[in-house]
Amino acid sequence: MDIVERIKQLMQDNELGAAAFADTIGVQRSSISHILSERNKPSLDFILKILHAYPNVSAEWLLKGIESENVINNPVVKQNHVALEPKEVESPPDNTLPKRNSNQNIIQKPTTSKQVERIVVCYNDGTFSTYLNKN
Repeated sequence: MDIVERIKQLMQDNELGAAAFADTIGVQRSSISHILSERNKPSLDFILKILHAYPNVSAEWLLKGIESENVINNPVVKQNHVALEPKEVESPPDNTLPKRNSNQNIIQKPTTSKQVERIVVCYNDGTFSTYLNKN
């Protein structure tokens, strides 16, 4: 499924025609027509307007068709960002950070068998993205 198909799916899931979708995201109706007919490819500005109008739609899903692990079971919501309350996070213990050998320019790995499970990126608007380790 390419980006045009995902745009069509978003319109269908929200029960919007081309004109209503154009009005919703704030673009000219001809822009939608040209993209849906594949005469033009969506510009970055066009994609950003979709993401702004539909904050529950993941940029990864819209651009590449990749759904994250935390997709909500709602066909309209292909989401990678969920609003959260701010939360204080503990710093990792010192023994989990790489140590620099003072005699050499070599970084020694910690002697723990811990592996990164996931990385969470928090944004200042209260949303976050989660990246899982596939190992």
